[in-house]
Amino acid sequence: MSWQTGFRSLATFLTSKGYTKSELYTTTWGVANPNGASNVYHSKDIVLRMRKFIEAVLDYTGAKQVNVIGHSMGVSLGRRIVKGGSTSDHSAGKYDVGPSLNQYVHRFIGLAGANLGLVACLAPSLPTCGAVDGFFPGYTAVSGPSTFLKDLNNDGKEAEKVYTIWSEFDDLIGYGCIVYGKITSRIPGQDGEVKKTSAEWTHFAVRDNTGPDLYGWL
Repeated sequence: MSWQTGFRSLATFLTSKGYTKSELYTTTWGVANPNGASNVYHSKDIVLRMRKFIEAVLDYTGAKQVNVIGHSMGVSLGRRIVKGGSTSDHSAGKYDVGPSLNQYVHRFIGLAGANLGLVACLAPSLPTCGAVDGFFPGYTAVSGPSTFLKDLNNDGKEAEKVYTIWSEFDDLIGYGCIVYGKITSRIPGQDGEVKKTSAEWTHFAVRDNTGPDLYGWL
């Protein structure tokens, strides 16, 4: 079973490999409009709503485990959704996501995530760059990223195996995916990765065209 965040090309690839539509569950979070991206952050509403989605898939299918695949902010959202525990929303305050679901996750795959924040968010002026629940990377290398990301990166593992795919030419993350000398798309404790090193591998190409890379992990 796979949970995906808004990409049809990968679902099409997986069906070509024998997955049925009843084994693929896809959803979109936030405003689903690129023009509103600056106002989207790791909000309590989105985290809890997507948590219910995974719980519903587990309940409906009766599957003992699922594979979780997230892209971009879907990576950091997905990590908190699976890990559960306590986190913060700058507006709603602290809240509890629930117990960890990692025993129910076979593979967690992060595509073009920003687990250490974004260089473009050095000034936490927009909601998506917030210092509490956005992609703020910290004012210095030692000050750490936003509260949401810092807690996430020190809070256990997401699944039996964790993998990432990222590109040096990611046009949204930029800077070779490097934040303060580290690759922001890597997940702490990951078990493997695929690194793309040519210009055709944009932010959305990593989302849409990496089915052949990740299929062997499932």
